[in-house]
Amino acid sequence: METHTPVVLPTRSSKYANIGLRVLTSGFLFMSLVILVTNVKSDYTGLKTTLHFYDRVGYRYMAAAVVIGLAYSIMQTVTAVIRVNKYITQGNILLDFYGDKVVSTIIATGAVAGFAMTVELQRDAGKGWTEYYHKYFGMSHAANGLAFLGFVCAFISSVVSSYALPKKF
Repeated sequence: METHTPVVLPTRSSKYANIGLRVLTSGFLFMSLVILVTNVKSDYTGLKTTLHFYDRVGYRYMAAAVVIGLAYSIMQTVTAVIRVNKYITQGNILLDFYGDKVVSTIIATGAVAGFAMTVELQRDAGKGWTEYYHKYFGMSHAANGLAFLGFVCAFISSVVSSYALPKKF
């Protein structure tokens, strides 16, 4: 019978990997927020109105989720860099672990809400939507995809931060 030994990353490399993942998360979320906020189209359905992200609930939720994820990711990145530079081995590991889980879930639901809102808008526009609206929907999908990539990085970061739990207890 074989014994299986778990593979645990060395402490120093897991800290650097976690910092890299948090930087990637922040970058993806920032780009998603910029695209979402700047994606504006006028003359929506011939009513001479302007379509903004805050006109639809799904996009508002996505923007709020991205802002929460971005703030948490920046805060955790700064904290992790300080811990590495000051050679601090102790920290609030449970806060990191549970915070990563909650925030990655918030980011994931925000990305899904954005995808659902874009699909709903495309369905409402019908087959008559022009190239003009195609660009709007393409930019919306880009923002949603970047938010999803931010979720993937945050999720992987939460897995890396879970490696520190056995050392704590």
